[in-house]
Amino acid sequence: MYTLSTSIFGKMLTSSTWLRHDGFVPRKLSPRQIFPPRGYHHGNLRAALIEAGLKLIEEQGVRALTLREIGNRAGVSRMAAYRHFANKEALLSAISEAGFVEFAAALESAREQAGMGCEARLAAMAVAYVRFAAEHWAHFEVMFGSGGRSGAAPGGAAAKRAFDALEQTIREGQENGEVRPGNSIALAQAAWALVHGISTLGMEGGARGLAIDATFTRMCSDFLWSGLAAHNE
Repeated sequence: MYTLSTSIFGKMLTSSTWLRHDGFVPRKLSPRQIFPPRGYHHGNLRAALIEAGLKLIEEQGVRALTLREIGNRAGVSRMAAYRHFANKEALLSAISEAGFVEFAAALESAREQAGMGCEARLAAMAVAYVRFAAEHWAHFEVMFGSGGRSGAAPGGAAAKRAFDALEQTIREGQENGEVRPGNSIALAQAAWALVHGISTLGMEGGARGLAIDATFTRMCSDFLWSGLAAHNE
């Protein structure tokens, strides 16, 4: 059991005056030991590292990402970061997966809020896609970009969920007679390619004076729908 001795400043207590009843005086405690760094709360370091990685990407791009730097930003050592991510690629994969989870949820929400018509659902999903790229461009760069990635398929189940939401919408449109016959996966890939191109232009278009907004996206969706719609003559 420990008690506090009196310091040379009278009744003030200092970090160096911890005594045991047997008279043993331990070594002086450093401020770091008394007040350990609080860069994160126990149990959420992984999320803190992902967030630090996203902020670094926003500031300097994917290629600037290192575990040492994000550890510093999260207030922990590089070894603490390595306990959660074996290397930079593992961190990028985690950022990509987290991005696809949010991305898929945004597409599904837009589809459900648009009502029952296939055309309206596809247009709403297109706007949600472009908005996600604009508002979460650091995530988007990791999800679809090549910087720092090995080329492995990104996103896993979350990426499949996002694509499945689009493919299912087209397939249901075919079943209802709204969408032309054909391979629903191929048609979904064509739709995805168009909207992804719009999103990329939106991310890069500021320097070229391009205005990529919801109005432009809906106009492009109209062109897409003219090719997808069933023509019953």
